Amino acid sequence: MSAENSLSLNQVREIVRTGTFDKPKATPIDGRTFDKLKVTILDVRTAEEFKGGRIGNAINVPVLELEQALALSPAQFEKKYGFNLPKHDSKTEALLVHCLSGRRTSTAIGFLSGRGYKDNLYAYFGGWAEYNTPTTN
Repeated sequence: MSAENSLSLNQVREIVRTGTFDKPKATPIDGRTFDKLKVTILDVRTAEEFKGGRIGNAINVPVLELEQALALSPAQFEKKYGFNLPKHDSKTEALLVHCLSGRRTSTAIGFLSGRGYKDNLYAYFGGWAEYNTPTTN
């Protein structure tokens, strides 16, 4: 996964606020424009950890289930987990993966990359530990 597909706390907070992410893209004329992507936040912590708090409207698929979950048909996946994963080649939807502090995120990114996710796959390595830390103003 490239560094540009790793998001910061501020970017994640904006995704939670708006449900979208402005993905930079190169253009031949001016260098950068943006694609607005609808983002699904995938929390790969355990179900018990997830019950203790989550980032925005995150959906939980524990990393220990993820490889098997990805082998399900889209209909089976939706029935079991209650949502549809964005398609790996979607140009309008993205998947943001996080865990507590990054380790399980890396594992999940490996599984998803193996299923063809690349340009619409993002990681938040700061995870719940960073997101849930109170900020001082």
